Amino acid sequence: MTYSKGYLYLIICAFCSLAAQASDLSALTKAKTQTETQTKTSSTPPKPLPMGMVFDHQGQPISLPPAQGSLNFSSTEMLRDESAAPYKKPQIANKPKPTKLSASSVKIANDPSCRWVGNRIKQLSKQLKHHDQAAYLQTELSHREAEWQCMDCEGNGPSQGQQAECQYRR
Repeated sequence: MTYSKGYLYLIICAFCSLAAQASDLSALTKAKTQTETQTKTSSTPPKPLPMGMVFDHQGQPISLPPAQGSLNFSSTEMLRDESAAPYKKPQIANKPKPTKLSASSVKIANDPSCRWVGNRIKQLSKQLKHHDQAAYLQTELSHREAEWQCMDCEGNGPSQGQQAECQYRR
């Protein structure tokens, strides 16, 4: 049998790599067995920590301060100052005008835009009753009322294309 030089070279390289892998494997198994024996001999249970003690990063004990309640107070401190006047809500001179839509007898045109604007005006009116100083609500209410009048929502409703003309733009 005759083999070519390339084939013989391939066999020699494979043999050398297998030998190197075997030596690496034996070194790994030796290292693993050494670490296992070290852990078996040093696997004593750790000592429990004493109560009220903490160890720092170097293993030195640190004593904790005694526990104190953070909500300790006496009832005499909590007595109310009688000289203080009770809170009074400030009176506001500018009350918003009631809208035309707040009356229940108002006829709304059968148009989704009119129904939405009508519901929004009602909602803004309710909010203004609770938040008297909210200027942004008053400005939006005035814009929506102008939109309501422009689209003729109390009458026949908006004509085609009229909604785009009347819609408030920011």
